[in-house]
Amino acid sequence: MALPGAPAPAPAAAPAPPPPTVLMAVRAGLARPSRLPPLPAASALRLQLSVEPAAGGQRRFRLGLRQPEAAGGANIAEYDLKDISYKVRSPTCHELTVLGSSDEPMVFNFEEEREAQKWWTIVSSSLREVQKASDSMLASQASSLPAAAGGVSPDQDPEAALSLELSETEDLALHLAQAIEYGDEEVASQCAVALARQQATLSILLKESNYPTDDISMKVGVEDATSSASITIRVRAHTTIATLKQQIFQDYGFHPLVQRWIIGQCLCVDERTVSSYGIRRDGDTAFLYLLSAKMAELTEQRYEEDQAQLMLSSTSSLSDAAGEARKYNTLPNMSPKKGWGNEAGRKMDIGEISQHLDTLQIGDLFSAQPKPAATSLPSPVQAGWSCPKCTFINKPTRPGCEMCSTDRPDDYVVPGSYEPDETELWRMQQEQEGILQYQQALEAERLRNFQQLLQLEEEVLVPNREVLECRICYQQVAPGEGVLLRECLHNFCRECLRQVINYSEEPEVACPFRDDSYACGSHLQEREIRALVSPEEYRRFLERSLVLAERRSQNSFHCKTTDCRGWCIYEDSVNEFRCPICQALNCLLCKAIHEGKNCRQYQDDLKLQAQNDSAARQTNDMLQTLVQIGEAMHCPTCLIIVQKKDGCDWIRCTVCQTEICWVTKGPRWGPGGPGDTSGGCRCNVNGQRCHPRCQNCH
Repeated sequence: MALPGAPAPAPAAAPAPPPPTVLMAVRAGLARPSRLPPLPAASALRLQLSVEPAAGGQRRFRLGLRQPEAAGGANIAEYDLKDISYKVRSPTCHELTVLGSSDEPMVFNFEEEREAQKWWTIVSSSLREVQKASDSMLASQASSLPAAAGGVSPDQDPEAALSLELSETEDLALHLAQAIEYGDEEVASQCAVALARQQATLSILLKESNYPTDDISMKVGVEDATSSASITIRVRAHTTIATLKQQIFQDYGFHPLVQRWIIGQCLCVDERTVSSYGIRRDGDTAFLYLLSAKMAELTEQRYEEDQAQLMLSSTSSLSDAAGEARKYNTLPNMSPKKGWGNEAGRKMDIGEISQHLDTLQIGDLFSAQPKPAATSLPSPVQAGWSCPKCTFINKPTRPGCEMCSTDRPDDYVVPGSYEPDETELWRMQQEQEGILQYQQALEAERLRNFQQLLQLEEEVLVPNREVLECRICYQQVAPGEGVLLRECLHNFCRECLRQVINYSEEPEVACPFRDDSYACGSHLQEREIRALVSPEEYRRFLERSLVLAERRSQNSFHCKTTDCRGWCIYEDSVNEFRCPICQALNCLLCKAIHEGKNCRQYQDDLKLQAQNDSAARQTNDMLQTLVQIGEAMHCPTCLIIVQKKDGCDWIRCTVCQTEICWVTKGPRWGPGGPGDTSGGCRCNVNGQRCHPRCQNCH
């Protein structure tokens, strides 16, 4: 039994078709089983996706609903993937809708989310393949139209075939415009693909209905190499720059080739509208610069032909508007900067502007022909520099173009006889005041920075001014709670730096900054150390520094009195040391205290004591055994026996204070002491460990 909307099974063909290939089958529960026959096992069924070959080398994907295998596995319904819509409502809930059917969607529930995800992966990939096959068929059908129109049969006229092809192309373009207007994305895509295959040349423009219909009074500043004027023209938002040029050509006689329009500091292009450049309301301004006919490469023949064509086209349009005032012209105002004629405050009519500018721009082209005398005195040549980008004539002292902000050419020199007017003098004064204010502000900022540096130098610790992450404990540190080290500018929290100082074995505490490629070599300053730790911790730090200084001194000697901290640095000529702490007299030759005995007497007593004392012999035998089994070793410097109880491979001799590498049984450093890798075990030099069993802890 098939559901409504499902395609009916095809009649059996004479030859047996190959069986379909099952891509995947999965069990699911049907949440809305009312449209299906009664199902056993709580509406459980089996979803099966199969594929079989179809005509034209295509593949046909089908989704079948079957009974569970325990119930016989009978087919309930089967759908072609191109006739259904399959969606995911939740990780374990899917929805199937039969296209073109008024029945409610079927909802399937899956037991396992992983199984549902795997099923959706197979179904979605099959749906994409079906969609691609459908798109390919539509594109081939759309492209077949122009191909058929372009084909010329032997008995067909080539001109008729070309006409038919153009007709088909125009129809596609019209369908594309209508589809875009009505929002039909599918039809628009098909038409665009067909036109792209033909490589048709199109001009896509917005209709006038997309723009406001009100007229706009646009103020235009007109200027050439010698003169300037101001006019007002009527335009609409959809007026293109090309149309605007034709309008000026018709009203004033200036050919479009000599016109350069600048709106909003942009050099306008013909295809764009005035509204795209910001002309939207009455009073918005534009600038028109007129090139010479020679610079625009305008010939006399070209000018006369275009003017005659314009007159012919305007004659037909004027016959329809007889008696109506010209819509796009108003009386131009004279430029406030320059005057034409003897009356400076008089308004000039269109005829005078056209005659004057025509004399300046077009007259130089026809200089070989006699010209009528000018009705007014010629204007003096305007001083200034021409912008290399927009050709605007700027005042000589202006550093950049007033229209497009392009820098003044480097080779331009202000004429020595040039006298700026009041407006220009005021601008130059404002520029000088601005430069002075900038210099004063810069100097004030430098002074503030210097005062801030002095204040920071007086402070013992430099606190952090922003939230930071400590590179030791990786905790967020609020402003003022961390410390900025003076020498390297690395930031850490106070507690971590205090621990670094307390556990430091060196008198100079190194910056703890480390990463995979860099280790900071700077050190904490003495005032920073004193401010970060408590007085008791600072006292212990100084004591450790003194002990380390004693260890690293070549001719140092520690007082042999038990628990005495006294020590000295001796010279070769000195044989005795009176400890300033315990006042004991130490023999530097015997390395012992033997007051009342000379060195010979003291050494003889030691030999006799060792021969007669069995406890001393047992102790000596035990130490030799530890050396043989590897639990003790001889110091490479003083040869006493030392042991490593636990921990890392670094130990220090208790007598001569030599740093020893336990695994190599030799000194850790070279003759120069800590840091000298010219000798010793040379661990971690060039990334190599000193021994295969080295724990890399020193």
